[in-house]
Amino acid sequence: MAITFHFLSASGALHGEFKTRVHAALEVCVQTCSAKLVLGDLDVVVMAAPKFVIPQLGVNGYSYDAHQILLQLDPDHDSLAQNLEHRVSALLAHELHHCARSLACGGLTGTFGDALVSEGLACCFEEEIFGVTPFYAIECMGTVLRQFAAKAKAHVDVPYSQLPGGWVNWMFGSWTGDVVFPYQCGYSTGYGLIRCWLDATGNQASSSAGIDPNAVITAWQRGEIAPFGC
Repeated sequence: MAITFHFLSASGALHGEFKTRVHAALEVCVQTCSAKLVLGDLDVVVMAAPKFVIPQLGVNGYSYDAHQILLQLDPDHDSLAQNLEHRVSALLAHELHHCARSLACGGLTGTFGDALVSEGLACCFEEEIFGVTPFYAIECMGTVLRQFAAKAKAHVDVPYSQLPGGWVNWMFGSWTGDVVFPYQCGYSTGYGLIRCWLDATGNQASSSAGIDPNAVITAWQRGEIAPFGC
C-alpha cells in the first residue's frame, strides 16, 4: 500500500505552516487508519476550495473509488486553524473508509440503502478512531429523524439517481428547516442505522468495511434492529 499526497499549489493558498500542519496530520491519520483498514494504493489530492467546504468545518472530501480521494480546504475559515489537525484527519478517515469499502465490495450498488450503509459506516469509523461523533451524523434527531427514517426505509431499494426530489436532498437535506428533507437527514439516518447494527452485532466499523448492505437493510426491514423505532 502506498498513499501519495498531492498538494495543489498554483493558487498559493496552501503554503507555509498551514500546509505543514495539514500534511503532518494526514500522515499520522494514514498510519492510524491503515492499521485498521485494508487499503490499496491511493492518491490524495489536497486543494484550497473555499466555495466547496462544509460551512461548519471549513473542509470537505470525496472518494472517487478505492484509489482516489479529493480533500478541499478553506485556509481562511474562521474556526479551522484552531481545529485543523482533527478536522482534516477526521475527513480523511471518513474517506479512507469509503476507499476500503470500495476495495472490498467493488463500489456501491447504486441504491439509496447502500448509500445509507456506506455513509453510516464512514461516520462510525470517524467515531471509532477519534472518539467524537461527526456533527452531520447527529444533526437530525428526535421526531424529525424518525419521520425521515420511516420514509427512507421505504426507499432503500430505489436507485440513487431516481430518488424523488433528487439524491442531494435525501442525503444532505436543506438548510432552510425543511421538514420533508431536514438538514443532514441522510447522514444522520445512515449513522443511526449503522450505530444500531454495530451495537447489536458487536462489530466495529473498521472490520465491517466489506459488509453486504442487504444484511443491514434486511435486519432493519424485519425489525431485528429498530434504530429509529420504525
